[in-house]
Amino acid sequence: PGLADWLIRVPNTLRQRWWYESGIGRMAARERADVLLMPANHAARRGPVPQVVVIHDVNFLTAPGTYERAQTRYLTWSYRRAVRDADAVITVSQFSKSEISRHLGVDPAAIDVVYSGLRPPLDGVPAEAPLDQPYALWVGATEVSKNVGLLVDAWSTRAPADLRLVIVGPPGRDHATLVARSAALGGRVSIRGAVDESELERWYRHAAVFLFPSRTEGFGFPPLEAMLRGVPVVAANAGSLPEVLGDAALFHDPDDPAGLTTQVERLGQDDALRSRQIKRGLERAARFQWGRAGADTAAVLRAAATSPRRR
Repeated sequence: PGLADWLIRVPNTLRQRWWYESGIGRMAARERADVLLMPANHAARRGPVPQVVVIHDVNFLTAPGTYERAQTRYLTWSYRRAVRDADAVITVSQFSKSEISRHLGVDPAAIDVVYSGLRPPLDGVPAEAPLDQPYALWVGATEVSKNVGLLVDAWSTRAPADLRLVIVGPPGRDHATLVARSAALGGRVSIRGAVDESELERWYRHAAVFLFPSRTEGFGFPPLEAMLRGVPVVAANAGSLPEVLGDAALFHDPDDPAGLTTQVERLGQDDALRSRQIKRGLERAARFQWGRAGADTAAVLRAAATSPRRR
């Protein structure tokens, strides 16, 4: 990151640390809170009010080298503080639970798994497809850990199943490299960048297949969001993805572009397989409800409020 990035990051980090070290504890005491829910990986300094901390993943430790060193050092320090000062820890998958336990030294018995929910598809979206030809879709920030380069590898010599590859999402640290590589592929790959919710909904709904080759994920919203819209999914057999997606996705090795190509072409050639995967995807996505996630989280909060598990 350049100087401008650091001039933004450093003050923001200092404000964040003040909030966690002092601000939120004072507010909890003033409001006479029974328990604190800390939903974003960091914790308040330990005080009289018990707290439940949600740690979504430790991907910066699971996939070393794919995050900036300064960021990794800060997050490692802060997450270790969080699990030290938490009365209970929630995470979003069994995979994340095992990684938190392994990297942060937390007793697995002190970690509760609460699966996230999905928002329903957006209403009032124009029906027209965003592209006038069939396409394979990827959604997310173009970060190194997302392994988007594998998709470009798969499209480097030809378009599997005659599909254009469309990459949608905000630019990350791998963005410039992907743009440069894609420019040489004769229009087989389109990088759309960040879009609003309405446009994203259109990209999801009209995709022929959704691709998700991440090397590690704590949960993995985008493939489930595609399933919810009746789009078959091809994903890497890595991180939480086999656990979360189950038999509703076709899997490939995250280092094997040919394996990804094979799965895409199977869906293009086998109508029965395609129909089966769409049906399985709709059933799988329906399992992830925010009402259930809220009830499970409330149970952990009640337990922490009545019998805090101080470590």
